Amino acid sequence: MRIVHVIGNRPQFIKLAVLLKALDHGNCKNTILHTGQHFDDNMSKIFFAELAIPDPNYLLGINSLPHSQLIGQMLLGVDAVLEKEVPDCVLVYGDTNTTLAGALAAKKRNIPVIHVEAGIRTGNEEMPEEANRYLADRISSLNFCSTYLCAENLKKEGFESQAIDSRVVNSGDLLLDACKTYGAQALNRGFQRQHINANQNSVLATIHRAENIDNKEKLRNIIQALNVIHENTPVIFPMHPKTNRVIRHLGLEVRFHAIEAVGYLDNLSLIQQCSSVITDSGGLSREAFFFNKPVLVLMEYPFWPEIFVHGNGLRSASVAVEIVQSHQRLLGQSIQNKVDIFGDGHAAEKIATEILKLS
Repeated sequence: MRIVHVIGNRPQFIKLAVLLKALDHGNCKNTILHTGQHFDDNMSKIFFAELAIPDPNYLLGINSLPHSQLIGQMLLGVDAVLEKEVPDCVLVYGDTNTTLAGALAAKKRNIPVIHVEAGIRTGNEEMPEEANRYLADRISSLNFCSTYLCAENLKKEGFESQAIDSRVVNSGDLLLDACKTYGAQALNRGFQRQHINANQNSVLATIHRAENIDNKEKLRNIIQALNVIHENTPVIFPMHPKTNRVIRHLGLEVRFHAIEAVGYLDNLSLIQQCSSVITDSGGLSREAFFFNKPVLVLMEYPFWPEIFVHGNGLRSASVAVEIVQSHQRLLGQSIQNKVDIFGDGHAAEKIATEILKLS
């Protein structure tokens, strides 16, 4: 069976790594197409090295463009690869512009599309990723969902009915697989940076989403809140390159531990060693949940409401006072996270089994 995996950002690299291991047991030719959406060494190369992912068969190098241009260039690049490879199916992951471009290119060639991490709905129609989700789900022949809620979302929209001929499978979350696979290795390796003691009580924080960094007032409020929290508990803040550029451009005063973006194993080590997490990342919020860490999500429309319903998670507006108060309230709660709503840590095997049935 010939499969083209279309990837482009950090979460997609992680999901690919665990799924490739499961597909190795089948008679598959796996071709990796990297659009280049994430391209810095700390955002791409280090993930391939740490997770032992084979080098991409194709690297398009498409990044740093407005949405429409980015998707257009990716469509052309992916289409050329599909014309050459003639795969039996195309796998797309998540909800990025890479996801949409890969799905559209495959659909236009009548190649079955398989969508991993389908069915996420936030209700925020202004979020670019929301449109990517709708479209990728709708044109996929097989949609793998991370939780019961994602599967329910699709069925409410008419999936698995005469209206939409697309299978929906609640496979569980590949990120949970990855945490179980690499968590102990990351913790044993530890996290070492000069002047930072990750072993002490600390807060891990990341901000990268457009709704926060493209809004000057929101970003100022977030930085101010993290400065206040840092006065009592050290805040470790791995910076997305774009976040770093915006903070520098605005001249914001940062009094916490701001460091370069870290690789996957360092990230898992920091999560396990910290006392709480503050983020706008759908991936990090789940990883914190998996390791039973309190997590404060700075999004108006969070991706994963399951975290708040089934664990120690809160949502906060990007307002300094509210962030500080919500974080204090979060630490005062004692709630055990119900991790199994994201599966049993064997999502890769379930996905691989379903894919191989198509051969």
